[in-house]
Amino acid sequence: MATPLVHRIRLQHVRCLLATATHGNMKAAAEALSITQPAVTKIIKELEDVVGQPLVQRLRHGVCLTPAGERFARHASQGVAALEDALLSVSEADAGPVRLGVLPTLAVELVHDILMAWRGRGMQGAVQVVTGRNHELLTQLQRGELDAVLGRLAEPDRMLALRFEPLWAEPLIAVMVPEHPLAQAPWKAWRGWDGAVVMPLPGTGIRQVADAFAASLGWPASHPHGIDTLVVPVARTMALQGGAVWLTPLSTVRHDLASGLLVGRVLPGTATEAVGMFTQAVPALGSARVAAMSDVIRDAGLAWRHRCQEQLALLQV
Repeated sequence: MATPLVHRIRLQHVRCLLATATHGNMKAAAEALSITQPAVTKIIKELEDVVGQPLVQRLRHGVCLTPAGERFARHASQGVAALEDALLSVSEADAGPVRLGVLPTLAVELVHDILMAWRGRGMQGAVQVVTGRNHELLTQLQRGELDAVLGRLAEPDRMLALRFEPLWAEPLIAVMVPEHPLAQAPWKAWRGWDGAVVMPLPGTGIRQVADAFAASLGWPASHPHGIDTLVVPVARTMALQGGAVWLTPLSTVRHDLASGLLVGRVLPGTATEAVGMFTQAVPALGSARVAAMSDVIRDAGLAWRHRCQEQLALLQV
C-alpha cells in the first residue's frame, strides 16, 4: 500500500534531486534542467519537507547527498527508469517519425550530436529533420506538423500555444579566411570594404543584427557585392574560396573556427541571441518518444553551450 507521502511528490522533485546528485552543484543541475538555480533550491527544499529530513548537504564548493538522500536517489532513479520504460511500452511502434525542425544555421554539427545521442539511448524509429526560417518552423509546430523546433527566441505573437526552453545564447560574428585583409584590421578599416559580403536572408532576426552592424560601418543598404542566403554550404564556400566576409551565428562555424579554416570576430555593439527548444505548450497524448527527444536535445544543448562559450572566449572583438 502506497504511503500518503507519495501523492505529494512530483516528478520535478525527483529530477532535481537526481540532477543535483549527478552534477554535484545546483547551478549545473539547473542548467541541465533548463531552469533557474533558485528554482532547483526551492524544489529540493519542498522534497525535503515532504520526506521530513535533509537530502542534500551544502559544501564549500558544491553539494552532496546525505545518506538519506543517497537512499532516496537510488530508489527514485529506478522508479524514473521504470516510468520511462512504461511510457515507451505503450507508445505505438509504428507511430511515425519524430519530426524535428531546425534552423539552417543550426543544422550542422548539432543535429549530428542529437541524432547520435538519440541512437545511443537505444531509441527506434525514424527522425525527420526539417529546416526553414524561424517563423515558418514555429507555424508548423503550432499546426502539429512538427514535434519540436530548435530555433531562436521569437516575438510573443509568434509563440502562441508554444513553450520555449532556452539552451544557450550566442552572438553574430564575422568570419573569413585567416589571410583575409580584414582579419586583423581595426573596425574603422572595414568602412570602405567593397568585397563580397554574405548576409542572412532579409526578414530573419539575425539579418536585423547584421543590418545594424553594416549600417554602423556605413555600408550601403544593398551592398554591391552582397549575397543573401541561409544555405550554409553556399556561404561557407564563399568565405573559404571567394574571399567573402560571412556574417553568421557562432554555432554555425564553431568547427571551422576550431580547426583554423576560418577566423572570427564578434561584432561590436551587438547583443547575443537566445537559442532554444520550442514545443507545444500542451503536448499531444502518447508523446513519449517526443519527450525522450526533448531530453536528448536538452543534454545536447547543454554540451553545445559549453563549447560555444569556450570558442567565444578565443574570438577577437
